[in-house]
Amino acid sequence: MTALTTALATPPAEAQTAPRLSIPQGSLEEALLALGRQANLHILYPSNLTEGKQVAALSGTMSVKTALDHLLAGSGLAYSIAPDGSVTIFARPDNAAATLEPVVVTASRTTDQDQGFVPSGTSTGMKNDASLLEIPQSVSVVTQEELKQRGVTNFNDAVSYSPGIRAVDYPGGQGMPRLYMRGFRSQSQRAYYRDGLRNGFNPYDSDIEPYALEEFNILKGPSSTLYGDAMPGGLVDTRTKRPTAEPLHEVQLQYGSYNRKQVGFDLAGPANEDDTVLYRFTGLYRNSDTQINYSPDDSIYLAPSVTFKPDDDTSLTILTSYSKVTKGGSEQSLPIANSLYSSGTKIPDDFFIGAPGVSEWEAESASFGYEFKQAFARNWEFQQNLRYTYTDLDYTSAFDANNAAVNADDTISVMLQKRPRVSNSVMLDNNVTTDFKTGPIDHDVLAGLNYGYYRIQETRANSSINNISIINPDYDVSYTFAGPQSNDLDTINQIGLYGQDQLGFDSWLLTLGGRYDWVETKTNDYYSKTIYAGLVDGKHVTQRDGEFSGRIGLSYLFDNGITPYVSYGTSFEPAVGTTAGGTQFEPTTGQQYEVGLKYEPAGWNGFFSAALFDLTQQNVTTSDPDNPGYSIQTGEIQSQGLELEAKTQLWDGWNLAASYTYTDARVTKDNANTSGYSKVGTQADSVPYHMASAWLNYDFEGDLRGFSAGSGVRYVGSSYTVMSSTTGEQTEIPGYTLLDASVSYDLGELGPQFTGTSVQLSGTNLLDKEYYTPGFYSNSVFAGKRRTVLATLTYRW
Repeated sequence: MTALTTALATPPAEAQTAPRLSIPQGSLEEALLALGRQANLHILYPSNLTEGKQVAALSGTMSVKTALDHLLAGSGLAYSIAPDGSVTIFARPDNAAATLEPVVVTASRTTDQDQGFVPSGTSTGMKNDASLLEIPQSVSVVTQEELKQRGVTNFNDAVSYSPGIRAVDYPGGQGMPRLYMRGFRSQSQRAYYRDGLRNGFNPYDSDIEPYALEEFNILKGPSSTLYGDAMPGGLVDTRTKRPTAEPLHEVQLQYGSYNRKQVGFDLAGPANEDDTVLYRFTGLYRNSDTQINYSPDDSIYLAPSVTFKPDDDTSLTILTSYSKVTKGGSEQSLPIANSLYSSGTKIPDDFFIGAPGVSEWEAESASFGYEFKQAFARNWEFQQNLRYTYTDLDYTSAFDANNAAVNADDTISVMLQKRPRVSNSVMLDNNVTTDFKTGPIDHDVLAGLNYGYYRIQETRANSSINNISIINPDYDVSYTFAGPQSNDLDTINQIGLYGQDQLGFDSWLLTLGGRYDWVETKTNDYYSKTIYAGLVDGKHVTQRDGEFSGRIGLSYLFDNGITPYVSYGTSFEPAVGTTAGGTQFEPTTGQQYEVGLKYEPAGWNGFFSAALFDLTQQNVTTSDPDNPGYSIQTGEIQSQGLELEAKTQLWDGWNLAASYTYTDARVTKDNANTSGYSKVGTQADSVPYHMASAWLNYDFEGDLRGFSAGSGVRYVGSSYTVMSSTTGEQTEIPGYTLLDASVSYDLGELGPQFTGTSVQLSGTNLLDKEYYTPGFYSNSVFAGKRRTVLATLTYRW
């Protein structure tokens, strides 16, 4: 007898909660091995029974019995399930092949209706169907169910209960959220991905709309092996809503704080009788003010998509979107002395540092893309993801011309800058996957080619300066703009080749991955143009970088669901600029050592993880001691920490999400500046040592059936910011604790006439805590997000 074992099943197989399965096309033996691993089963059978037998791919949320029925259909084999949960496979007495009518199984990752609170897997960490246990790196997943329970309406709230990531609360802010991961700040959208492709290259080109998304995947640590240039702290990959095989119809109305009014719709389902064409159309309209005066949060979003699936081996999903978002253009960096410490006249936290009707951020964007999958014989699958995005940005920023300082007469000197731009980007990722055996070793192999292109045309023009009172602001002033101070055309071309092999032997998993990237950055400066022989030419600067990145990880999957792992990974980020001698900067590099423990208990819906990491970024620019005013790449930053996370269903109806993060990020190498100050030993700006959170939700039964209530606490410890860029002196920004809550009711419990209707009341920072976070510049902070309450009415049919 041969035993295929991945975990001991505590309850009988037929009594388990239906697992999520992803079993590729291939041999029956490999399919049974995958089933045993994913469903926590002992599967026993004579080794000769499976020889030469093949099965089709099977993916979805289903019982073990259903999975066995379909894997063994037509094979002449039967099975029995023992009281201890083990499965025995044997030949039918008459050796007759059983047949079943075709059954459509809805895949667990095709519709947000199927997702639960506790995640089971993600493609972000491996670019395949690996479970969370099999990824030798820390990954947090925020499912659609959790987003709904908490009433999430923005990116910051979506990730606020996950460890290792901190999105800075920035009311009225424009562009992509500002975030830190494992002590490092995201630059140039290197931490933002959508559907496995980089979202873009410039943080001001787009925004994130949570209603458009069904999942957030947070991959922590260096990720260049699969994704190319990326910040060392990690990345966030969001998954957009896409067509479903099950009909879905939703209309949603929302009203709340700051006169927020929003209507959304989400329609999906089969478009023909045989379910080979599926559709989805998601959209919303929002008209809203924000905490900051004269800073709107208006949005139009439309996303039609369609899936063509002519057979089980072929799938093409076309994803399109249009968005127009309008927000305030003020940078809102408040002087510390007049906000946090109030040693001078305090600035109200709704004060607008800008020009109403002039300074604003309006981004109009359209994208077209697709996800194509084609399976071949012998477990080969090809996948191609592509997205083209066009953005027209009308942006006039506003800021304190005195670099975060209030004048003696309690005014702020406001300057504007016109920054219109047009950008185009193309993202393409091709990869093939297969699995096979070499002796006793299983291989899951991935190989791919990635391409990225970005083109941006931007001009900048500064305005005159006006002094605006922080007590009685009078915005009835005019600004005059000088001619453009810059006119640039930038292009970026990136190509990356990558490969990965996950080798399995017994319960051991060894992950090996490598990648090489070529990056070309061109800058055309048309502001400094010269005219010669009738030709207009400008200053052209081209920078070419090439870099190798890699990852190696070793995991051991114990039968009880515990998986310890160790890993080493690297990352890189291109650095634009030159030394005093004109030598172009090399990319900064990141190296991380991580040791962790993951636990997915058998028979209990939960996932727990712990990770210790040591992450270093090198080639950081620092002052050139021999050439004041220039930089050299001898700086270094080291971040060490601990991350703990739990996602679990405690009892029927009870869901818990909890996390803790400790991060010690310090400058380890630095040259003194012209004032003789060195940062060596100082805590990295804006990175708190401690963060913790816990969210508990309960779905009521009995007389209160239909009610769901949840509450959460978020703690962010103190951090530091620079008081003076000259001396480097730091000051502490106090930590804060925020209380969130949500309650909802299914009105269908009142009678059939209300079936499909639900209401929800959700709020963040319910105690209206006043807090601040480090700002853009030295001596500045952002006012934190004050109490926000939203009421949502949803109708589904």
